[in-house]
Amino acid sequence: MLTPEDAAFVTAATEGLADPLYEALDHGYTAAHAHYDDAGMIGEGYTKGRTDLARDHARRFIEHRRGEFLDLGGWEPIKNSSGRLHLRNGMMTLRLLHATPFDLVPAPGRNKARISYYYNRTVDLFGVEASNLLAVWLSPPAEGGEISVRIVRPIGEWKPGRAPKFDLDFELPRNTESFTGWEFIPDDKGLVLPFEFEEDQREEGEGSGTGSS
Repeated sequence: MLTPEDAAFVTAATEGLADPLYEALDHGYTAAHAHYDDAGMIGEGYTKGRTDLARDHARRFIEHRRGEFLDLGGWEPIKNSSGRLHLRNGMMTLRLLHATPFDLVPAPGRNKARISYYYNRTVDLFGVEASNLLAVWLSPPAEGGEISVRIVRPIGEWKPGRAPKFDLDFELPRNTESFTGWEFIPDDKGLVLPFEFEEDQREEGEGSGTGSS
């Protein structure tokens, strides 16, 4: 289980992502859905394609605007050919995934490299500074609303539909000002509950789309 100091370190490291990550996802979501709607590709069969295209637009937005036009708070994209959005800040890494219909935090699946990522084995050697994080984004609900992002530090693998294993889980605010006044509260089971605001600003999110990452 993370200590309050460890949890504070992780949240401080992700604070700079609040504004730019939401800006990129909002842009990607709007661009992807406009493309599919204009082409008449409507219905459940196109949901995963919309999600994948939204992620690609968000990745391109970050890669193109990082630096002069977009401050990522010390994070930088990791170049890869998989089409995934993967960021690094020192030894800490973060992967962007999309929530599945039945699992708020997607299971790692059978890929050995992804399972290893979920176990956070490097933390034993380098401390919490080398954490592997997940940024799980949820599409806006059908009745309207905004994209939400949860930051999770997984500590093992689990099967789809089963309870996820993590020791840190909080909803990423849409701006850095909302990070003030948080309290770290571990529960009796050794898991870390979401941070609580001094004022009730936190909303529970539910997966509303299909597809992953």
